[in-house]
Amino acid sequence: MKSVFRHPLRLILAAYLALALVYAWATPPFEASDELWHVGMVQYIAETGQLPVQVVGESTPYEQEGSQPPLYYLLAAALVKPLDRGDFEAARQPNPHVVAGVPGYVGSKNLVLHDSPPAGMALAVYMLRMFSIALGGVTVWAVYRSAKFVTEGTRWTRYSVSLQIIPLLAAGLTAFNPMFLFISASVNNDNLVTALNSLVIWLMLVMLAGPHPHPLSHEERGADAGGLTPRRSLMIAVLIALASLSKLSGLVLVPVVALAALWTAYRRRDWRGLVTLGALMAGVWAVLAGWWYVRNFQLYGELFGTGTMAAVAGMRETPFTFQTMLDEFQGFRFGYWGVFGAFNIMTFRPFYDVMDALTALALAGLVIHLWRARRDREPIALLLLLGLIVVIGAAAVIAWTAQTYASQGRLLFPYAAAICPLLALGLAELTRWLGPRRAAFLPAMLTTALALFALIVPFASIAPVYVAPEPLERLPDSARPVYARFGEVALIGYETPDRRYAPGDMLPVTVYWQVLEKTDRDLSLYLHAVLMDGSVIGKVDSYPGGGRLRTTTWQPGAIYADEYAIPLPPLPPQGEGSKTAQAENGLMASKLRVQVGWWFYPAEDHIPATTAEGQPMNVVMLDAGGFADGRGELAPEGLTAAQTDFGEKIRLLGWRRDETRLTLYWEVIAPPGADYTVFAQWLDAANEVAAQGDAPPDLPTRFWLPGERYVTRHIFPSGETLAAGDYRLMIGWYDPLGGQRLAAGTPDDALLLETLTVR
Repeated sequence: MKSVFRHPLRLILAAYLALALVYAWATPPFEASDELWHVGMVQYIAETGQLPVQVVGESTPYEQEGSQPPLYYLLAAALVKPLDRGDFEAARQPNPHVVAGVPGYVGSKNLVLHDSPPAGMALAVYMLRMFSIALGGVTVWAVYRSAKFVTEGTRWTRYSVSLQIIPLLAAGLTAFNPMFLFISASVNNDNLVTALNSLVIWLMLVMLAGPHPHPLSHEERGADAGGLTPRRSLMIAVLIALASLSKLSGLVLVPVVALAALWTAYRRRDWRGLVTLGALMAGVWAVLAGWWYVRNFQLYGELFGTGTMAAVAGMRETPFTFQTMLDEFQGFRFGYWGVFGAFNIMTFRPFYDVMDALTALALAGLVIHLWRARRDREPIALLLLLGLIVVIGAAAVIAWTAQTYASQGRLLFPYAAAICPLLALGLAELTRWLGPRRAAFLPAMLTTALALFALIVPFASIAPVYVAPEPLERLPDSARPVYARFGEVALIGYETPDRRYAPGDMLPVTVYWQVLEKTDRDLSLYLHAVLMDGSVIGKVDSYPGGGRLRTTTWQPGAIYADEYAIPLPPLPPQGEGSKTAQAENGLMASKLRVQVGWWFYPAEDHIPATTAEGQPMNVVMLDAGGFADGRGELAPEGLTAAQTDFGEKIRLLGWRRDETRLTLYWEVIAPPGADYTVFAQWLDAANEVAAQGDAPPDLPTRFWLPGERYVTRHIFPSGETLAAGDYRLMIGWYDPLGGQRLAAGTPDDALLLETLTVR
């Protein structure tokens, strides 16, 4: 296996660079996480030469990023200052209907509009992305070097012939993490603090190196003999100061480095070195970074500025509890491995399950390793220090997300040089039983597989989101033809699955538009999921093409397929047996339709719809299946009990008749399989229909499930309208398409409910 590991770091860095460039290509400018505001911060500094002063409630190009420590932005502003950035405002024209922060959402995902040719500001963004990619390379290098010291410090090499397994795996888990690649290929101050923190962690591990013989060669070892040397102490002090001037997560390492220095001084009896490091850390920090914290206190009355930042970003509307943390933990985990765009683009769902499993295995392996090394103080101390970095870092993230909505795992990247070596060590521990050769092969295979998947993600999951729909030559055969004209555009067809939906589902719908005339105004589309009682349970507002295809760019005669997914939010909780809650929640089961329309944002000036002949249409509704919450409907009060089956599919449980209304209560025995309608008729003595109140149930019976219960309601004329005579009230079920009735075991398959004599 020696040839495989001859130049592993070079191979990993080269692959990382190539992949990061692909991610930079796949994501349009301003579409990466918070990049819109990071670039705004850079632009402000480049234009004014000053740092902004945050004012809560004031809209700015930098928003909450104006509260961040400024080092990354100062460096970035110096890089782009010579470039022409006169199109800054035009390049960041917002998409008013974007839905950000909702992973997996189908609809408007792009934060800005991209139908104008890229110009000077786009070049500035890509230049800054190259700067960030370089910083990501520093992080990968530092993770690899840190993992080498973890390998030695935990005596892992006493069990294996290869020193490269853990560093290779740790660097691969960093460099080929799709989310790390995505952030590294974006304008984001996380990249600078992550690189600086990773260097600090590496130097801390070097400092911890014991006096025992070092496994590295003399050339590799150089000055890495460990201990509190003045040069190393100065480097650590400078890096910590710069990290804390890049982002507050740079401060997380301060207590851990202090503990590591105390442990080193104790082992080496080097108390002078400990005092020197402490003095340097305090002095250098005061000179390089202290001014920014003093500025915060003068401006906002707080050293860190987090209160102001949270107020600008938007405070949580409800208290942050332990249950809140559990509810958001899935999104947090996903955000460590890959949620792209404005935290609204996910990749293949099994990927997250695989990475969850690998993480669980790594933690199990780490526990095993700690148990095996329990009698050796040095490995335990080293691993505990790295673990402490992760714990304090996670606590800092939780403290921040308790103030505002920021549950994203990528916020742990500044501690990658602690996280990834620990994960690699745990996974490597589980390979010991395979033997040295296989134990070396598996990490290499895992790293390669992760790199290949990372290559797929930009092409399969990111880039397609930002591509505008191409015009079609004709309406697809799979579409259901309809027609409604809205000014310059006509709805000519749609597609949606004919199925039953429940609260929390997404209702997919594709609408087909034909451009009749060119328009000089951008139209906004709305799609509303509507129940039979008219209540709207879900809606989407968007520019067409999910925000990628403004109507001012459409060409007459073109046909476009426009895909969306309407979220159907969960209904309010309903206590068991609570009739009041059911009444407040509205219909629990209903036919589902989609109302379609156009309007001019933000004036809410709706465009009237007309038929092909020019006749006005009140609303445009598209059939979209059924909606039910699965709880069924509660029994109305005052029912007369009954027990009659119809077609061995539907059972009558009870009924009640008022003056003009008949209420029937049904239970589903078996799936009806078709849409049936209830007939309810008053028959006279000649067996002729004198009055009827036929009606289908609110939820078509093809969506009914066994065990569920439903109510149907039927309206009749009052008894005073009937001529004198004797009448019978008959009910049953029939198929309106063919007229066949469900068998009830009675003449004409009709059940007699009551008789009535009118005098």
